[in-house]
Amino acid sequence: MSHERRLADARTFVVNSLAARAQSVAEIRGKLARRGLSEDDAAAVIAQAASLGYLDDGELAAQLARGHRARGYGRRRAERELRRRGLGDDDTATALEEAYGDVDEVALARPALGSRPTADPQAERRAVAFLVRRGFSAGAAWSVVRERRGGSP
Repeated sequence: MSHERRLADARTFVVNSLAARAQSVAEIRGKLARRGLSEDDAAAVIAQAASLGYLDDGELAAQLARGHRARGYGRRRAERELRRRGLGDDDTATALEEAYGDVDEVALARPALGSRPTADPQAERRAVAFLVRRGFSAGAAWSVVRERRGGSP
């Protein structure tokens, strides 16, 4: 297969892949590498997709961070997801600040706890562990649980 044909196939692959799901540059780079495309050719295909607006790590990071906040996840879980998706430090920090910068972590954790039981010490520990898995700090999780049982925040 000619070099131009491989590049055309790679461009088509990137467009189809992005049509299925928004992805980061790192994710697309990995997919192209697995398809056997050289780093230089992958960089050219990625640059073209970015110039056409198909790839934008900053916008993807912002969308993911806003989505995590809207679904009741804490900042830490959102950050782990952004990093797992290969988004850079600057894009991640900016997106997290925009999505979570004005939010009181305890206020966000309250509805995330929902109707989980907190009637005894074991249930409290489970509730705290649940909130920590959802991306809240242990301090915020314990504050919400203490509020629920009527203690001081």
